[in-house]
Amino acid sequence: MNKKIIYINSITIAILALIATVSGLLAKGTYINDTVSIVAQMMGQDLVTLVIGVPILLGSLYLISQNSLKGRLIWMGTIFYFLYTYASMSFLASYNQLFLVYVALFGLSLYTFLGELFSLDIEIVKDSFTPGKINKITAAYLVMMGLILALMWLKMILESVLTGNAPVALESYTTLVIQALDLGVVVPAALLTGYLLIKERAWGYALASVFLIKVSLLGIAIISMILFMSQNGVDVALGQVLFFVLVTISGILISALFYSRINGKIIS
Repeated sequence: MNKKIIYINSITIAILALIATVSGLLAKGTYINDTVSIVAQMMGQDLVTLVIGVPILLGSLYLISQNSLKGRLIWMGTIFYFLYTYASMSFLASYNQLFLVYVALFGLSLYTFLGELFSLDIEIVKDSFTPGKINKITAAYLVMMGLILALMWLKMILESVLTGNAPVALESYTTLVIQALDLGVVVPAALLTGYLLIKERAWGYALASVFLIKVSLLGIAIISMILFMSQNGVDVALGQVLFFVLVTISGILISALFYSRINGKIIS
């Protein structure tokens, strides 16, 4: 993708995200129509997006200006994080004055991500990695994460189907947005990426590079959500807490090791 488009879109996303997160954290009426649990989760994510997501997005622009392949891949992973985050906000948050901001962030992140994905030279990405065990470790991590996430959500949903009772996670909402995104997008993407990486396909290296950044950022956001929920007296399932903490810590460590195998090649 043209660098000028990358800079314009990224700065626009950063500005819109600043508006959304600062409003969510400081304007008391923003989430007034949401439940205590959902408000805590959205505020927890707002904090991480504000203090980690936006700085990484802007910092990666400098690396891109230096024709850094690492910077380009980190940027893509961060855009993927914004895409997932504001797809969730667009469909999950009760209607408020920021609705158009959420939709703008969702749409801009989506088309920016797809534009870069379709123009990415995946052979250059593959050739930039030096062989090592971390590739197979990363593949195994992605497959295991996808399977465990699928089992966790399917268990909750199937129990609801069998008992006829609404899932606790549904609360007062009409459908399970996060579970739909995870089962429909994240789980298949994780399994496919892991498979392609095991087979040493070029797309496996490219998608894993992007996926690891998204997983690490989202994992930090989920831990922040859990802390906000605990502070507001919301019960959190211990099994889910342990899973997300483990996934996050592992994701950060594996991301660091995986990116250390990039040999420093640059792209124009």
